[in-house]
Amino acid sequence: MNNKIIIGIDPGLNITGISIIKIISYKKNKIIILKFKEIYLKKKKINYLKKIKIIYLYLYKIIRKYNPKYLVMENIFLGKNVISMKRLIQCQSAIILAALNNKKKIIKYYPKTIKFIITGYGNSNKHKIKKTLENLLNFKYNFSKTFDVIDSLAVAMCHVLIKKKEN
Repeated sequence: MNNKIIIGIDPGLNITGISIIKIISYKKNKIIILKFKEIYLKKKKINYLKKIKIIYLYLYKIIRKYNPKYLVMENIFLGKNVISMKRLIQCQSAIILAALNNKKKIIKYYPKTIKFIITGYGNSNKHKIKKTLENLLNFKYNFSKTFDVIDSLAVAMCHVLIKKKEN
C-alpha cells in the first residue's frame, strides 16, 4: 500500500474530532500523527444546518489535502434524544458526502468495537482509551476541552490494528 494515511473522525454537531495519521509500519505500530483537529462549533450561534456545512467543507478540504487511503468514523449508536440522533445522522451524512465527493470510501466502527480493539475491553472509559493510546504510540496529548480528538485517534488506530491482523 503506497498511501498509508488514515483519517479518523469522531463526528459531532458541536465538536467533531479529526486525527490524521501515517502508517510507517503495521508490524511495529510505527505511526506518525500528522494532525489533530477539533471542529469546535459548540459556542457558535449558528443553526445546525450551517454547522453541517462547515463540517462538510472542512473535511472535503482535508481529504483533498491528505488523500487518505482510509477514512474511518465512529458509527452512531441509538440514543434517547431523537432530535440529537437525527442531527448526528445528518452530520455523519455530511462526512460521508465529503468522502464520496473525493472518491473515498468511509469505514465505520461502533464505539464498543473501538474500545475493545484499543483496550481489550468494550466498556472502557475515555481515560483508559487515552492512556492506552499514549502507551501504544509513545506520545502525550494534553487537551483542555474534550476527548473528541482522542476518540478520533482511537477510531484511526482501531482500523490500523484491524488491518495489522489482516496482514
